[in-house]
Amino acid sequence: MFRFKKPECSIFVFEKRTAEKLHKPKRKETVTEILRASVKMLERFRHPKILQIMHTVEESSETLSFATEPVIASLANILAYQEAGGTIAGPPSTGASGHHCPTGVPRPAHAKEYSFLDIELKYGILQITEALSFLHYSGQVIHKNVCPSSILITKKGTWKLAGFEFTERTNETDATDPVPCQPWSTRTSKLVQPNLDYMAPEIQINSTCSILSDMFSLGMVICAIFNHGRSLIQSGNSPSTYLKQMELLDEAVHNILPRIPIPLQEATTRLLKKSPGARPTAQLLTLIKYFR
Repeated sequence: MFRFKKPECSIFVFEKRTAEKLHKPKRKETVTEILRASVKMLERFRHPKILQIMHTVEESSETLSFATEPVIASLANILAYQEAGGTIAGPPSTGASGHHCPTGVPRPAHAKEYSFLDIELKYGILQITEALSFLHYSGQVIHKNVCPSSILITKKGTWKLAGFEFTERTNETDATDPVPCQPWSTRTSKLVQPNLDYMAPEIQINSTCSILSDMFSLGMVICAIFNHGRSLIQSGNSPSTYLKQMELLDEAVHNILPRIPIPLQEATTRLLKKSPGARPTAQLLTLIKYFR
């Protein structure tokens, strides 16, 4: 008699009532459509640094669920703990002089206590860079929502890219050339839009994106990691606030650089250039000294 051990997994459940505040039935359905499409994308892209789906979407009138390889938290969960004063001393910075996160704020319910070793951060950032390289060149897809909530940490400590809800196809001729895309809008629920605080400026200003837009977002993630979990842009889901803070981004990057490992500083500065052509691709980023 043989006994088979069932593989361990993590189950994600979306309660459809979460979208009920959108009121309009079509908008409510849009949320579930986006989630279904995201899971299909994850199933399509099999790569060691992309989250593995173990059981496809199952849906009822009240929920939508699916199973993945075992994860302990998203990077957003862990950074939320740090931002609320968890594992690192000292106030986080917005990068702009004279402003910092208020102290004594209650820790978010979703925050997860977890401390990264320096080597975990190094290889975690590398793993997401490798996932983007695969996505951009083999998958010919722009992720368009690289942010802490789209990065999941597995039980083995591997960082996996997920959150494929807002992808765009790359330019067929050159993946670094822009393609049309939708900017962030207050007329649409934030539930069905990317994270504005990590969005590349060309998306909001020119309604275009490319693989280099993902690289800007990765640069913002790197800064948040070394800024106690706090993004350099705090838009509050306001496009006008986003644009005002984007004008001050160079100063913000300059102020945060001393917290970032020296071998990563130059690359981070280039990732956050407002001109897409000045940013390194994922392929080039994997070659920097920091990852050796």
